[in-house]
This record gives sequence, structure tokens and C-alpha cells, in this order.
Amino acid sequence: MVDLIEEQLNPVHGLKTEATSARRAGMIVVLITFVIFGTWSVVAPLGSAALAPGVVSVKSHRKTIQHLEGGIVRELFVKEGQLVAQGDLLLTLDDTQSGGDLEVVRGQDINVRAIEVRLKAERDGLSEVVYPAVWDDLSDSRIDEGIKGQNQIFDTRKNTQEGEKNVLKKRLGQLQAQIEGLIIVKLSKEELVKSYQSEIVELQELVADGYADKRQLREFERNYSSYTGDIGDLDAQIAATQIKKGETELQILLLEKEFQEDVASSLGEVQAKLFELREKINVLGDRARRVDILAPVAGKVMALNIHTRGGVIMPGADIMEIVPEKESLIIEAEVSPIDIDRVQVGMNAEVRFSSFRRATTPSLEGTVISLSGDRLVNENTGEAFFLARIELTDESVEKLGVLELLPGMPAEVLITTSERTLLEYMSQPFTNMFARSFIED
Repeated sequence: MVDLIEEQLNPVHGLKTEATSARRAGMIVVLITFVIFGTWSVVAPLGSAALAPGVVSVKSHRKTIQHLEGGIVRELFVKEGQLVAQGDLLLTLDDTQSGGDLEVVRGQDINVRAIEVRLKAERDGLSEVVYPAVWDDLSDSRIDEGIKGQNQIFDTRKNTQEGEKNVLKKRLGQLQAQIEGLIIVKLSKEELVKSYQSEIVELQELVADGYADKRQLREFERNYSSYTGDIGDLDAQIAATQIKKGETELQILLLEKEFQEDVASSLGEVQAKLFELREKINVLGDRARRVDILAPVAGKVMALNIHTRGGVIMPGADIMEIVPEKESLIIEAEVSPIDIDRVQVGMNAEVRFSSFRRATTPSLEGTVISLSGDRLVNENTGEAFFLARIELTDESVEKLGVLELLPGMPAEVLITTSERTLLEYMSQPFTNMFARSFIED
């Protein structure tokens, strides 16, 4: 009763009491809010993600059409955006130079092969050159010219060798005749020596008995000695002639040996040349076949860089691209080097497409299926990045409905890297700073 009377008598005191109660209630609310927020910041996880720009691409990549040597376009059969089947003819190049080079080397090959056949005939001692039967069925004037030329060379070399051998054989016959003549003379003189020898014995007996003159005996003895000396000379002549005969026989053998060595050496060089020419034919033949540029896969023609006949294609330059048809599409995202330590294969990703209206297009889910082993550089911006390939889930693809993803569409990729609390997120910079500050220099 007294307090009530005092409050009525002292209104200021009542106001102070109400203010104190309000402050107390406000502090309680703030404290409760702080406790709740603090608990949430310590306990509640927050998703962490790496943001990366991306582009829709074919999983098996676009097929870039190039030509190794380049050339001049003879005919173009496709246009931008056209659908082609695997093996379809895209364009043909002018084959004047490649075809001409191939024919020149083929002509050289025919000539060298004819030389090889002729050398083998000489090596085997054949009387004529026998060419492959398959050549008879080929209507090529170069083959006829090659055969004719090598037959002439074969006959000339054969006649030359046989002529040299005939000369030596003739000389061999002459030496043999000389030997035989000397032997005949020797035999006749040996008979005379025997005759004189027997007559000398008889004369010696007659001279001893006084019935013969000594001068006659001496005459027979001189003749005997003369014929004996002649026989010695004949033996020497026969031996010398036999030596000449042996030398001539050796010359014939050497002539044949030198000819065969020359044939073997030439055959080795020709076969090496043939190997070289066949390699050139394979290379030039492959080049000639590649004047027809075919589609490696079925798909759509994109980025066509040639539009007219007579256009020049530089060696190794991109002619066009073919986007494979009915291939799975993926998103190729450029992950910043700052975020790459938090990105791993198998992580989930959220993909948005700026080409579609955000209000009607849902976010799609995907998975990181690969990461580049080293950083790459964007040729347009010069910025470094790591290439991450994200594959959309089947459920996400179904969400698109009638919307169609096309290669080249831009995309925005959020790769879910980890979960951290708000406190961990806010304290991370300070933790890193303290960690660096306690490193001893």
C-alpha cells in the first residue's frame, strides 16, 4: 500500500523500473541469439565449392580433320552443319603433283626391277633373261622398254664375256698344240738317242777288235750327246708351255670370277635401290590415296574453314571438325589453380547453363570423372587452369526434358569440395597466418 502510494506520488521511479526490465529482457534475447548463432557456427556444416567456367563437349572429343601435306581443294562436298556418315567423302585435293611423283618413282622401280632380273640371269648363267610372267599381263610401255633395254645389255655383256673367253680358249688350244708338237719331237729324238746308244756299244766292240775306225765312234758319240741335249731343251720348252697353259686357264677362271663378283655387287646395289624405291612408293601411294578426305565418324560438320574450290590447305591446318553423333556429352570446366588442391575425381558438381532461362532450367548434378595431370593455358585469356571433365547423371539429363544440350554451350560449374563450419571458414585465414609466422627462417 505504501509502495503503491509512493509510485503514484513518484512517477519517475516507475519508469526506471520498466527500463531496467526492458534492458534485461533485451540482453537475454541477445545472449540467446549469440548462443544459438555461436552453436550453429561451430556445429552446422556449410558446403564449400570451387566455381569454374565450362563448356559442353563430346565425351569422345570432336574429330578435327587435317591433312599432313596440305594441298589445293579440287572439290568440296559438305557445308557447315551438314550431317555426314562415317566414310563419307568430305573433299578431294588436287592430285597432279602427288600422282606425278608417284608415276616417276614407279617408272624407276620398273627399270630397276628389270635390271635385277637381268643380273639374276647372269648370276645363274642362263642363256636368256626370264622375266616374271605377271609382266606379260601388264599393258605398260615402261615395262616393254625396260625389258628391251635389259635384253640388249644382257646380250652385249654375254657376247663380250664369251669373246674374251674364246680368245683365251683359242690361246689355250695353241699352247696345247705346241706341247703336243714338242712331245712328238722329243719322242723322235729319244728314239735316235736310243739308236745311237746301241750303235756306240757295237762300235766300241768293233774298235776294240780293230774292225772299226775310232773317228766313226766319236762321230756317233757327238750325235748322241747332241740329241741328248736337244731332249733337255725340249723338256724345258714343254714345261714353259705348260706354265703358259696354266696361266691361260687361270685367266679364264679369273675372268668368270670377276664377272660374277661384278654381278653380285651390282645385284646388291640394285636390291638396296629397290627397297628404297618401294618405301618411296608406299609413302607416295599413301599420299595419293589421302587426296580423298573421308569422315572418320558419323556426325555434324562444324568449324568449316574451306568454302571454295581451289582453296589452299596448309600442311597440318584444321580443315573442319566433326562432332560425333549420338555421343555422350560432358562439361569441360577450367578449374583455377587456387582451387585444384580441393578438387578430386569422384566429387559431385552442380551445373548451370546460361544459354537456358534460369527461371525454367533446373540445376543439374554431375560427377568429376577426370582431371588433367598438369595445368593448361587458355589461348584466348592466357590464364592457367586445370581441366576437369564432369559427366551429368542420368536423372539430371532427364530433367532437361525438351531442352537440348549442344557442344559448345557455356556452363557454370560448382564442384562441391568439402564441408566446413562457419567458425572454421572465418578462422582459416588467421590459422594460415599463424602457421606461416611460426616457420623459422
